[in-house]
Amino acid sequence: MSINTNRAEAGSLFAFARRVLSGTEEPAPAPAEPVDIRSGIDRALRLTRRTPATPKTVEEAAARAVSAVEGTLVAIDTIHDYLREALDLTGAALAAPDATKRAMIADRYEELRSRIDTVAAGAVFEGVNLIDSGRESIEIKLPAAGEPRHSIGHITLVAGERGLSLKAPSELFSSNDEIEVARHTLVAARERLSRAAETFLNQASVLAPHLGMNQPN
Repeated sequence: MSINTNRAEAGSLFAFARRVLSGTEEPAPAPAEPVDIRSGIDRALRLTRRTPATPKTVEEAAARAVSAVEGTLVAIDTIHDYLREALDLTGAALAAPDATKRAMIADRYEELRSRIDTVAAGAVFEGVNLIDSGRESIEIKLPAAGEPRHSIGHITLVAGERGLSLKAPSELFSSNDEIEVARHTLVAARERLSRAAETFLNQASVLAPHLGMNQPN
């Protein structure tokens, strides 16, 4: 199943999670609107960053986990947009014969690397960060009839070596070789992001029955 199909089908899962959380004592904010990276990353990370109280039921724990995944996907979308812009920059650098122009492009590329780290570090949803340089994850105790526990793991998506492996343009893109290496790395980084998003969606979808979804009336 493609990631686009997964994301489309996940809409009802996220809606169920929001419905569950809306009935708790501390309702979760509505999800962020589609991200416009040029308006700044603050808007991209408007979802809750609080540390919530201990869930009272399995349903609430599942809903919070799904909500955390939904917020994390907003952050991943933002990072993906930065990677798209970075790839466009490398194409412009290859076409630029002037070293000064290439250096300016390299500066913007470095800025995007920094923004990726900022988004990853700020992607705290329902009190947990699933994509920064840490190791936080979500573990839910499920009813004994099925799997006793379910985990939503951590996937590091920072710009550095432990994550997307995006290197700083130390030569300021003065050589075509450095630019080509950057382009190859960006393509691999985008693939890693897509795999991460699909993994999070698959892990969240396991919790659907505990939200009251897919059950007979």
